[in-house]
Amino acid sequence: MQKRHAHVSPTLDIMAKKIFSLPEVTAAFIRDILELDVADAQIVEGNQPHSMAYEEDDLFSTAVDVRAKLHDGTEVIIEIQIRKQQYFLNRFHYYLANQLVENVQKLRQQGQTHKMYEQMEPVYGIAILEKSLLLDEEAAINKYWLTNSRSGKQLKAYYKNGKHQNLLQVAFLELDKYNKDESLTDAGRQWLEFFGNLPFTKAPSQAVAHADSLLDSSSWTKEEKTMIDERIRIQENYDMTLETAVDEAREEGRKQLVCEMVSRGMTPDLISEMTGLSLEEIKSMLA
Repeated sequence: MQKRHAHVSPTLDIMAKKIFSLPEVTAAFIRDILELDVADAQIVEGNQPHSMAYEEDDLFSTAVDVRAKLHDGTEVIIEIQIRKQQYFLNRFHYYLANQLVENVQKLRQQGQTHKMYEQMEPVYGIAILEKSLLLDEEAAINKYWLTNSRSGKQLKAYYKNGKHQNLLQVAFLELDKYNKDESLTDAGRQWLEFFGNLPFTKAPSQAVAHADSLLDSSSWTKEEKTMIDERIRIQENYDMTLETAVDEAREEGRKQLVCEMVSRGMTPDLISEMTGLSLEEIKSMLA
């Protein structure tokens, strides 16, 4: 599928940090995905592009981790995952729970022990995933919160100012599940198209258009361009290395299979018929 920007992706860590460094973009994203009444958002962690030296053998599992604080105190952790990780869901649960506990510990340290549970603020999470995680779900955007298994009603807690809401909530955007014909809100579709680097099916909102403008290389500073070019180079090298490793593993697997079939008494002609390999390929593997 055609990409909106040929040479850079919004999920590249430096680009994602630039995007989420804009409070109005972050607020709109959270509002649209979690469907919250968000007046504004303060970025409290993870919004600064940096030029630290990267280890090329430890790349591209998590692209960015941003924490935003909303006008009512609710915190939202946004994470972009560009490689499939077996225990990502476990780790994401840990991040949210750890932040919830850390916030309460701060209240305790401030001596607010008599009100620390009343002042405990919700912590929500949004994961943007390039590779599907929720294999049993067809939808590209899925949201989860604590509910009653029988009635489906949300489990809400009281906290400061008499508010009554769920303390934990998570949403997942799985970019590889995107289908423009899917039943999505216009807002949800725009964010999937934006982070998936796909052409917009409708004119983007002001927030999405603003975020997309950051991908225009003419808007980058010289330092940003150097960092972005370097990250793209490293990512391309990583992808080629991974592809080569997969191809080599596949070839080794074929060779082992052919040797096993020969050991079971199968002729090269039969092996060729069963595997689709040519006789020349089989002879080369057995040489």
